[in-house]
Amino acid sequence: MCTTLAFVCVAPQANAAPDFREEVVALTNAERAKVGCGALVRHESLDKAAQGHSADMAEKNYFSHTGQDGSSPFDRIARAGYPKNTGQAENIAAGYPTPSGVVVGWMNSAGHKKNMLNCSYKSIGVGYSHNAGAQWRHYWVQTFGTR
Repeated sequence: MCTTLAFVCVAPQANAAPDFREEVVALTNAERAKVGCGALVRHESLDKAAQGHSADMAEKNYFSHTGQDGSSPFDRIARAGYPKNTGQAENIAAGYPTPSGVVVGWMNSAGHKKNMLNCSYKSIGVGYSHNAGAQWRHYWVQTFGTR
């Protein structure tokens, strides 16, 4: 059986790909719970900023908090519509093929861990992009906010 959509037959997928982004949120919240921080809730604007940056890094084969357009994490978060003048942070990683791997990597880095376990953050966005032709193949971004 298939669904016709714009004259294209699309078969339903019995085993859809796992939602890596949701898994990163769950793993991050598990680490936060260990230190008494509340769970982070995904925020559409933070997701948009994170996914956009991970896709840009994967597509253009680079790894940096500074975008190819010169943007900072705060620029991208503001462009995505997240409220200005609030606490914000960004974690990036590359090369990790799984959500558990990237979360362990971030937890083993003092600066990334500090962002993840900052109890003042209430919202999270996650981006994941894969490009087999890029140097690191797997590109991850977490964005955090206080709202």
